[in-house]
Amino acid sequence: MLRRFVLLTGLYFAGAVLASLYLRTPEDVTLFWPSAGIGYAVVVRYGLGWVLVVPAAMGLLHWLVLPVPAEFLPYSIGSNTLATLAAGWFVRRSRRELRLEIGDGLLLLRGGILLATISATIGTYGLVEAGMVPVAQSGRALLLWLLGDILGIAALAPCLSLLLGREAGQRIPLWKGEASRRERIAWAVLLLASLASIWFAGRSGSLYALGLVSLPLALLLWAAMRFPPLLAMLATIVVVVFVSLVTGLGLGGFTRPLTLLDSAVLMLLLILVSVIPVMLAVSNHEKRVTAIALHRRATRDPLTGLLNRSTFEERARSRLAASTGNLVLLYLDLDHFKLVNDAASHVAGDDLIRAVARLFAQNFDQAGFAGDALVARTGGDEFAALLPASQGAAIATARRLLLAIDTLRIPWQGQVLTTTASIGLADSRAPHPDFDSLLSHADAACFAAKELGGNRMLAAARDSDEMQVRAASMRSALQVREALDDRRFTLFCQPIVDLNTPAPRQRHFEILLRWADADGAVRAPAELIAAAERYRLGPRLDRYVVDATLHWLEQHPEAAALVEHCSINLGGATLVDEDFSDYFAARLRRSSVPAGRLCLEITETSVVRDRTRAQRFIARMRELGCRFALDDFGTGFCSFGYLQDLDVDYLKIDGSFVRDLEQSPLAEAVVRSITDIAHVLDKRTVAEQAQTEAQLDRLRAMGVDYAQGYVFRHPEPIEAFFAAGP
Repeated sequence: MLRRFVLLTGLYFAGAVLASLYLRTPEDVTLFWPSAGIGYAVVVRYGLGWVLVVPAAMGLLHWLVLPVPAEFLPYSIGSNTLATLAAGWFVRRSRRELRLEIGDGLLLLRGGILLATISATIGTYGLVEAGMVPVAQSGRALLLWLLGDILGIAALAPCLSLLLGREAGQRIPLWKGEASRRERIAWAVLLLASLASIWFAGRSGSLYALGLVSLPLALLLWAAMRFPPLLAMLATIVVVVFVSLVTGLGLGGFTRPLTLLDSAVLMLLLILVSVIPVMLAVSNHEKRVTAIALHRRATRDPLTGLLNRSTFEERARSRLAASTGNLVLLYLDLDHFKLVNDAASHVAGDDLIRAVARLFAQNFDQAGFAGDALVARTGGDEFAALLPASQGAAIATARRLLLAIDTLRIPWQGQVLTTTASIGLADSRAPHPDFDSLLSHADAACFAAKELGGNRMLAAARDSDEMQVRAASMRSALQVREALDDRRFTLFCQPIVDLNTPAPRQRHFEILLRWADADGAVRAPAELIAAAERYRLGPRLDRYVVDATLHWLEQHPEAAALVEHCSINLGGATLVDEDFSDYFAARLRRSSVPAGRLCLEITETSVVRDRTRAQRFIARMRELGCRFALDDFGTGFCSFGYLQDLDVDYLKIDGSFVRDLEQSPLAEAVVRSITDIAHVLDKRTVAEQAQTEAQLDRLRAMGVDYAQGYVFRHPEPIEAFFAAGP
């Protein structure tokens, strides 16, 4: 603190000594008071307490360099001190930390005018009171004092504010800019040449020598457009000090201004030379900062500062196309991150994401990839990195990253946030495949790691069957979305026949789904439905089926009148989706199809996954009138013990047992036991995938109530199903 105080006091004192050179007599008023800008910048940057620099320096000035009458001494010191204090308070009241913006520049200028006005008023009054200036000359003294302070502030305050700001921790680039080193050297040479031309023109006795000020002014505008603001401001100080010295002191053949008008015109010219380049430099800098901010917003994730997905993909594609070395794509997905958002809050989740992002980036820096790795946040809790490394090095890096995330602890409002991650790696050698293929393999490996319990890393082997299956599953999920968007699904029907008293096939049937591919060919949706379940598209697909079925029956009331039971399959994710329950209830209320004619088929596996929610869903749909069937019974984990707690109407015996009835005693025993238990619980059984009359005979003998399969009819479009006879 003391060292800074001494240095700043010395700087203020030096500015005052420079200004004293302009004085011809002790009663004179200086044309240029740089100390006003120095003291102003010090108070604005460091606080009002640093105004003590002003009286300390002024005391030294009057003691060592410029003695004044004792009557004027308090006015001299007080005018500068009080004016600096008032101007500093004015600026800091509006903004505690100045930024390099036009708005802050204008604020600094307004405060400077306030400083000059207060200082000139008090100082001129002191000159008159001390008898140093006659009352008749007070107006002249006031104007010169005012303009001298404004010139000092305009020339020095912006530059010193930046320099002192650098000391306070800000980072303003001094030499980095758009211009090349050659351009900067050429500019410096031209600036020196323009100042020399002013000097020599003055020595030649030219009446228009001062007009050459336009040359350094043009070069200052060049600096304002091409160089960093600080360099333009330093150059402005050099030009203003040079021109003020040669004209104010009558050097180099120039004549000192003799009249008030001459002095005022000269000072106004120098003020304009001080202000215009600085404002232009600040404006240009502000535009650059805005452009950088827009570019950052377009390329960076706002939460973590890492690359965003689109920028990462663009740069990764370019690197894959240009690289001849080995590259590894690392894909990371946090495990069960939704629990953090649900249990703590989304704000807590954001804090955890930021912490993981820091670990993610630091891990690659510590591994020696600093500057070479492309690191991005690609989704809510997903990250990716493209590394120029061998697969072995990438695996070691990934393991360290998993350990770092596993040991991460984030305190949050009395809780401790933790998480783990799953990582998938995809290795690539030149010539590299396209980015989409590499990402598909890394994503599939990550998904496999997550399915194995998470908190692990898997590397995708080249031509691995497992990875190819998973990649195909991901493509199927995309096809599901596309088919739903384009409504390329078609409803098919297959009858469910009463084995004891057969009825018209339109009375009891199951809705099946087919989809048309891009070429228009109708295909069975087995892969798509599995992918929809895996990638959480099941509820959306089931909504489509429900809505399409009800819509068709509503549009064909004569067909709807024949229906007794219309079975619709629901996936496991749908069963525990509260939104689907609300949607289905609302859809039934506005439908003309009675809810009692709908039978919702659910698998025993989905029931076991969340038994409580499943029972709640069944109870709610029961209240609306719907019936239920437990599909694929016998292949999952369902226990006969809690069948009585599941309020279902039908048990659908899995087709694998029905197909083996004629060859497998075990299959027959399973079918018989399921049927007996179902009847004890007052439920009915449906045998799936019945293919022969012999199977039907055995099913009737065992007491199975219904059968479904090719032995009756193949699935057919709903229009054809109802158009055909019984």
